[in-house]
Amino acid sequence: MKKQNPGVLAFGAHPDDVELSVGGSLIVAHEAGLPIAVCHLTAGEMGTHGTASSRQQEAETAARLLHADSMEILGLPDGRVSVDIESKDKIIRSIRRHQPRIILAPYWEDLHPDHQAAGRLIKECAFLSGLAKWDTNQPAWRPDRVLYYMSHTQFEPDLIVDISEVIEAKRKAAEAYGSQFHQAGSKERSTFISNSNFWHWWEGRAAYWGHLIGVAYGEPFSTNGPIPTRNPFAMFEGFGKYKNESTLEKQ
Repeated sequence: MKKQNPGVLAFGAHPDDVELSVGGSLIVAHEAGLPIAVCHLTAGEMGTHGTASSRQQEAETAARLLHADSMEILGLPDGRVSVDIESKDKIIRSIRRHQPRIILAPYWEDLHPDHQAAGRLIKECAFLSGLAKWDTNQPAWRPDRVLYYMSHTQFEPDLIVDISEVIEAKRKAAEAYGSQFHQAGSKERSTFISNSNFWHWWEGRAAYWGHLIGVAYGEPFSTNGPIPTRNPFAMFEGFGKYKNESTLEKQ
């Protein structure tokens, strides 16, 4: 039986965005006992490689590898995601259906226009979903916080999640999208992620963010407003680039 009311709902503009960017954080959430859900806004039908049908199958496999309790594709038009009423209504319905405490969404400034639009849409819908008079025949629901993740364009993060222990599981979930990555001997047009060097760059980027908090791999997030805590001292335990020898011996 599937868990109800996932604690974390991750949105991506295309199938593979979530897995490549925040798959580690979702696995960490699952291991912490939080139910998770994944929502792809489009079917990725404009992608250079693969088809909407193959991406659907890959998304289902990736969701299982992430231990997601649910996965859905909303069917917004790939390459033409825009901040309009119809798109808002579909996203609000998804938020109310899953009732997440935390939403993960692409940062609203990015090289890819769909990522930009997705970030703006979800930023607005996270608030609008709490308005009872936006009628979808569902109870109104507003998440506690939206965390924005990095796609192409870098930003100064407010939060970095340690994914060192789950980096291989994250990669396996992303590799479920086999149609999108390098295939030796392929005659198809090369893309950024189908380049044979892509995984080196992908791992190096995660290592860079991990380095900033003194761990092997990390995932960066931006969030509106300060990050709350009731115990600021416990937050930094085990982190930091210059650790004491006793701390290093335990790692």
